[in-house]
Amino acid sequence: MASQPVFLVDYSMFNAPEELKVDFYETQKAAWNWKCCKQEKHDFVSKMFLASGISTSRTAVPAAVQPTLTAEPKTDLNSSQAEAKMVYGQVISEVLRKTGLAPTDIDILITNTSIYCPTPSIASMVINMFGMREGVQAYHMGGMGCAFGVVGLNLVRDMLKAHPGKICLFVSSEIITGAFYPGQRKECLVTNALFRMGGTASILTNNPAWRSRSKYQLQHCVRVHTGASDRAFNALNWEPDEEGINGMVITKTLPSEAANVLEKGVRKITPSIMTWGQYAEAACNYIQAAAAQASNGKLCSTSAPYQPDYTRCADHFLLHAGGYAILRGIQKGLRLPAQAMMPSFASLRDFGNTSSASTWYTWSYIESTGGVKKGETILQIGVGGGMKSGVAYWRALRDVCDIHPCWAHLEGKPVTETDLPRPISNDYKSIYDLPSTRTAAEQQQVIEAGNAIPCVTLTTGTPTPPAAAAAAAAAEVIKLHAEAARSDAAAAAVAAH
Repeated sequence: MASQPVFLVDYSMFNAPEELKVDFYETQKAAWNWKCCKQEKHDFVSKMFLASGISTSRTAVPAAVQPTLTAEPKTDLNSSQAEAKMVYGQVISEVLRKTGLAPTDIDILITNTSIYCPTPSIASMVINMFGMREGVQAYHMGGMGCAFGVVGLNLVRDMLKAHPGKICLFVSSEIITGAFYPGQRKECLVTNALFRMGGTASILTNNPAWRSRSKYQLQHCVRVHTGASDRAFNALNWEPDEEGINGMVITKTLPSEAANVLEKGVRKITPSIMTWGQYAEAACNYIQAAAAQASNGKLCSTSAPYQPDYTRCADHFLLHAGGYAILRGIQKGLRLPAQAMMPSFASLRDFGNTSSASTWYTWSYIESTGGVKKGETILQIGVGGGMKSGVAYWRALRDVCDIHPCWAHLEGKPVTETDLPRPISNDYKSIYDLPSTRTAAEQQQVIEAGNAIPCVTLTTGTPTPPAAAAAAAAAEVIKLHAEAARSDAAAAAVAAH
């Protein structure tokens, strides 16, 4: 029997109070009052921030680690708990209000933060804060990184499959108070420059009765984990520096390992989201490559693997806004136009790197500025340490125009490229030409990091003779599309009942 489709009823985003929004230049001055602030560290973080694509005045930092609000940074458990209660309290209260649910209506609770993992768990904290019932199934996921906002959807889907008709509250955030690094090691300072407060809470269910009240239906969801490789596993680590101060170490191998796992995730979902026309194009590409091999006796080096136009696969793109270079790398790999990238860059500008919540800020931007039409599709891509990637594909069940409080400052007006701190449509390498902030060596490292995201391609394997190739390609096309069609039909049938 086919699994019941998963519906996203609604979701909410954390909207930080104005007093926590930082002014970069005021913060830059106030930081000198901290004992841990040294000239080299101060300059490095400033350069990283100015090249990050993040607004100098809109993003939020907890009071415990904000130079204008505290005499010295405080990364203790009590300070982290204060941030967690603020974020979780707001987003959960808001999503319950939007859906008309009571805390006792929640059957499954899944929470996530990477660094701050207290005992009792954050899931237990939520149960205590909201007075949830004793029978709620509660799970907290720690150390899952930036990918969990998408990867976690696989867990939600599987939990609902095991418990059909139940209601799941899925909450994802990163508590950055405990992740703040007061030391001097450069590899650990990147997080101070990029990460900001954020969080999201969503209500999901596979109860058919909720379909008419829901915004979206989950069509496909995949995940990839390359942690069996030491290189991938060690690309991003929470560890002590030479002085014993804990920090998130971002190694030089991170860009290439992130590119690898991202490519695998996109490659895995692509056959399920391609159009009939793109299947035909892929088959023709396969046959041409096979014919070239047959005539030349070897694989023709000029025959490029087929890569679909992803703007024909999805109407909207939610990409992990981890930083300017990350988004430009994904843009290059998926060959997306600037317009398709604008929501993710807007999210980066106004909220910074919000870790596992970043793709949801992008989603809320789209709903707040132009909306989503019934039947339109959304491709959601997350990537994070481990290494792991998650890709989800959604379809709108109705017209959605919902101005989220966190985007109210835009007054419904979309962000344009001229509004961004850095351009996104000019030559790929020239955007890193910042002689005033980087040495030649640093400049080259950033360019190489950005270019490390490879093009995501569909390969067809070793070509066979033309006739056999045609038959094989046609059979594979029909098989893949038939499987997708059966899945959609089964989901629709279940929803109808």
